[in-house]
Amino acid sequence: MEGKIKMTNKKRTNKVLMSFGILGVIALLGMSMVFAYQGDPNVQGQNFSKERHEAMQEVFETADYDAWVVLMTENGRHPRILDVITEDNFGDFIEARNDGTLNEFRESLGLGLGQMKHRNGEALGNKQGKGFGSGQRNYPSA
Repeated sequence: MEGKIKMTNKKRTNKVLMSFGILGVIALLGMSMVFAYQGDPNVQGQNFSKERHEAMQEVFETADYDAWVVLMTENGRHPRILDVITEDNFGDFIEARNDGTLNEFRESLGLGLGQMKHRNGEALGNKQGKGFGSGQRNYPSA
């Protein structure tokens, strides 16, 4: 009887260890997917939508500010960029996007370059902040 109890405890321990191992692998896979994006505009993020991307391209080609606002606020979003890009400076925004000076333009408006900062001004982590809103792809990118 004592041998059976020891074997049962060993089996239980093995099952628990196996469960933790599987959970660990799942956690690592999930983290690797999150860190793969890191706010790089050249990498399609987890919220990338081909339809939205094409609609955004059309907005920039036609300089349609109202359509841009609709796209930026879909799904209840209100990214900070909407507080600084107005109908008056939307053309400048598109021009900066097209001529490669978007980072300078964003900085001039106080949008920064995608890094969240502590109150003392130090950057948090490796570009973990999005700069253009909460978790969506950093539109507009070239």
